[in-house]
Amino acid sequence: MGLVDKLVGGIFAKPQPIATRADLADFMDSRAAFLAQKCVVEFCRVRAGVYWQKLFSEKEFQAELDLSRWRAYPPAFAMVAEMVEGALREAAGIRQRHLPEQLTGLAKEVFSRYAVPAGEEPAFWTLGLGLVEEQLANTQSGPPRPVREMPKPMARAVFNVLPMHKDIVTNDYDYIFNNLRMNLLRAHEDFLKAAELPAVADSLLGAGE
Repeated sequence: MGLVDKLVGGIFAKPQPIATRADLADFMDSRAAFLAQKCVVEFCRVRAGVYWQKLFSEKEFQAELDLSRWRAYPPAFAMVAEMVEGALREAAGIRQRHLPEQLTGLAKEVFSRYAVPAGEEPAFWTLGLGLVEEQLANTQSGPPRPVREMPKPMARAVFNVLPMHKDIVTNDYDYIFNNLRMNLLRAHEDFLKAAELPAVADSLLGAGE
């Protein structure tokens, strides 16, 4: 999974400065990929217990795991998009009403970097973009939600694509939600440290109305 492989050495390094629209796209891409990777793989390891190495060595499971990570990526991106929208509100000022549409457009550009995953329908990325639009749809109707609440409702979408039989994972939704919440909070912290918020807002929205 290309969007995940590039994270192995860099996700825990010092966050790179974020000042432009392109920087923002790369940050959102990498953090959404990490959320999907971390949540799905870590859950499967925990669920498999002492047999996880045997399970992960099976080619059939490897294929299902890879597909699951791809499927988890769009809802993970949607969570990151809402987090960024809230973080940019103050810097955006009166331009903030344009944040949802601009972040949706950014998502479309990022998604275009990747081919449709093997075995998925041609509309995979279009449907994924719909998840981003859904997550951002009501953000401007009030103050930003606390980041700890932002995995709702997309955590359910991640839960639904886990590469294990549904009878096995029936009672594990809370684990998925808490894993996503913890890592989204980390992404938010890193974004605030690395981003030049006024510069990012200008690059994303334009310097004027």
